[in-house]
Amino acid sequence: MVNNMNTKGKANPTVRLQYKKGDLIIKQGDYGISIYKITRGKVIIFNESENKEIHLGTLGPGNLIGEMRFLSDSTEVCSFSARAVENSELEVWHPATLAKEYELMPPVLKYMINQTLKRLIRMNKVISKLSIGKEQKKEQIKHVEPVTSKRSYYRKLLDQDCFYRPCNSSTNISLSGKVKDLSLNGLGMVTDMNSSVNISYKPGKKFHFEMTLPNGKELVFIAQIVSVNKEKYPGSLFLGMAFVEMTAAVKKKLGFYLMP
Repeated sequence: MVNNMNTKGKANPTVRLQYKKGDLIIKQGDYGISIYKITRGKVIIFNESENKEIHLGTLGPGNLIGEMRFLSDSTEVCSFSARAVENSELEVWHPATLAKEYELMPPVLKYMINQTLKRLIRMNKVISKLSIGKEQKKEQIKHVEPVTSKRSYYRKLLDQDCFYRPCNSSTNISLSGKVKDLSLNGLGMVTDMNSSVNISYKPGKKFHFEMTLPNGKELVFIAQIVSVNKEKYPGSLFLGMAFVEMTAAVKKKLGFYLMP
């Protein structure tokens, strides 16, 4: 989430975002580490399968979105989508503001939370499978037109050069990589393991990026590692990264490029 961290890594004040009815808040398959609290309105949570939306639940004021990813320390892409079903307002928290408090909790409370979380994850998987089966049965009886998404931005596949360096390192350091996919929340990048043996690639590590989009627009931003995959590209690392700092002007360039 843009502008919720400053250049020294300290958490900025919580921000509130406004969404109109039909706006997509989270896209299944996106990288993202923010936690959302609904302060006004209603939000539908759903999975996307075979061009259909599988409804998982509707949330209202006081409910959280993304807390399970934080508690389970997940580094995978988001497994669900979220859309405002009426004009809504959400508070956005960065996990860094909660991590220290969570670590200070007594072990017995952490254990209780983890056990409850595991049960919720199992229940969600069962509900998702049952919903998909129900939709498939409906499809056999009557053709259902897929719901048209009102999302303004999409993840795009790329093969674009980029240059990066660890934050707080010398500006003389310049490493190269290939951006393979890009969204409004983050990117997927491939880098050669052998060319950067002295660089640590761990979730949470932040890097300063510079790249040029296919339309010629230049982007400069800071992103942090969410996931590391050594199998996807043999001899290379595939890094799933989330944006943590980006100016409004750069975000505008990115949003324009990602529009359909």
